Amino acid sequence: MPIGNTIAAISTAPGSAPRAMVRISGPDTPMITHDLMGLGFDQRGASIARLALSDRHSLPVLALRYPAPYSYSGEDTIELLIPGGGPIAQRVLDRILEDERVSLAEPGAFSARAYMNGRLSLSEAEGVALRISALGQSALRAADALLDGRYGAQCREWVDELAGLLALVEAGVDFSDQEDVVPIAPRDLRDRLRVLEAMLFDQAGSASGGRADHDRPIVVLVGRPNAGKSALFNALLGRNRAVVSDQTGTTRDALREPLDLARDVPGAGLVELVDLAGLDETSVDEIDAQAQTLARSIVAGADTLLWCDASGRFDQGGFEIPTGSQVIRVRTKCDLPHAPGIPGDGSAGVEVSAFDPSTLGVLRRAIADASCRASGTGVGVFVPRHRRALRDAIRSIGDAITGIDPRAHALLQPELTALCLREALDALGELVGEVSPDDVIGRVFSTFCVGK
Repeated sequence: MPIGNTIAAISTAPGSAPRAMVRISGPDTPMITHDLMGLGFDQRGASIARLALSDRHSLPVLALRYPAPYSYSGEDTIELLIPGGGPIAQRVLDRILEDERVSLAEPGAFSARAYMNGRLSLSEAEGVALRISALGQSALRAADALLDGRYGAQCREWVDELAGLLALVEAGVDFSDQEDVVPIAPRDLRDRLRVLEAMLFDQAGSASGGRADHDRPIVVLVGRPNAGKSALFNALLGRNRAVVSDQTGTTRDALREPLDLARDVPGAGLVELVDLAGLDETSVDEIDAQAQTLARSIVAGADTLLWCDASGRFDQGGFEIPTGSQVIRVRTKCDLPHAPGIPGDGSAGVEVSAFDPSTLGVLRRAIADASCRASGTGVGVFVPRHRRALRDAIRSIGDAITGIDPRAHALLQPELTALCLREALDALGELVGEVSPDDVIGRVFSTFCVGK
């Protein structure tokens, strides 16, 4: 992503509205502002101006000037509030892009510059993406935790604790030839690491049903036979993975595939999508009975259930939804007539058709939001980078604890313990911005929309 040039983009959502906003940011912004509107850029402020669209036509705009470094991006920035919606905003943007000094902003370019210029941490930037894509209150809470710095402050506390313990262990290595010098007793080190490990487990979602060592929330399609589960499974994946037939009992084994939600919810990660045999009290043979047993065990351990019903009645019949499960009611085959007495306004849940991509997008967003609620804090599910970092830190801390003998006077292998703690510190350091490889930064900002 180019940094240092001047960029512009429409920063408001498409559609009709009283006003739209076009943002320009970069070193040439003051000169472009003067050339287009005759405005100076010596101080921050708002001005009514006329933007020259051509030699004969101009447009009244409200120009908000933000000299560097006191702008969102940390660069010289101007935001133009334009009367009207999409077509007029696009005309203004086209006029700005006629200037060879200006380039169209890539997705996330303004937030990337804010990060590069110290205006946002990487976690706060991810919070911007989550807030834009948030479907429900749980997703908004996760985004707010990133944006207002609460999550980052918590991560820094963990980093400080771990760094302090690492310093004590490394001091023990330095004084290994002096038996009477023990910077930290093995029992104390083990106990403090266990407390830290428990906090990381809780943040990763283990307290609410998820497991820190399980990278993907489990989303299971459940329902009676011939409810359209396998067709929906294939449609969500975008390829034919399950056999689809009108014949009952086509699916016997559990089919598991990763489903990437980032296309519809920027910042969301992978979930494990599972297609099961239709649940029914009657078993034709031993194989069918085994399939029913397997299906019920998987349903019991799911993070989110997609309860599929083609009629819209959602009659459990021969199966039971576990108490406390995250459940999304999905009326499959919505292109077919409803069952008598069932309204077609979506009140029965999310209505989808395997042949209508727009309905599948709605369902993917609902899955992302339900997975967020199931994780407790929601942050780990919506930002896979955080979940991986927490999992790596937990694993390294666990390795360190395993090598500690609490009955010993000093650490038996202080170098190995220090190595484990250093690996855990490196993992957590990524969350507070101390470890930010270029590929990590690129992945974060590529999920943004243009203009942010």
